[in-house]
Amino acid sequence: MEIFLIVIAFVLILLGVLFVFLPGLPGTLIVWAGPLVYYIFTKNENPAIGVTMLAITGALAVLAIVFDFFSGWWGAAKFGATWKGGVGALVGAIVGPIAFSPIAGPAGMLLGLLVGPIAGAFLGEYLGGNTCGGSARAGWGTLLGAIAATLIKLFVCLFILCWFIFGVIFH
Repeated sequence: MEIFLIVIAFVLILLGVLFVFLPGLPGTLIVWAGPLVYYIFTKNENPAIGVTMLAITGALAVLAIVFDFFSGWWGAAKFGATWKGGVGALVGAIVGPIAFSPIAGPAGMLLGLLVGPIAGAFLGEYLGGNTCGGSARAGWGTLLGAIAATLIKLFVCLFILCWFIFGVIFH
């Protein structure tokens, strides 16, 4: 039974890691669900996979998702955008997937998740009176914020993966 639970946990972890590269999806929580499922169904027989580490890694997973949500705004602000560019990035994150989904279904939604915040930051700044160059910097900052969020989510997922592997191997 334990082998089956380890396989299920690894499947969740690998699926979550794939979701890390897609903005707005809860990849870190899916990765965290792997050790959680293992813990629940083994009735805490493995002391390395305990409540304390599950709480710490769960908090890290949630913080990574929160950072992912606000990274476009943060990136735009770091490159000189006003609140208008930040709002544009947030609106673009919502409108982008909706606008692109009729074009290509799920692939369009993913494209909208990438393009929407960048275009939103640009438009927010441009319509707010910024120059074309200043608006482009806001869009660039949004892209860099998204890249930073992806790297942070990937780091959290790899931390959870390493913790789980060492917990299962050295149990």
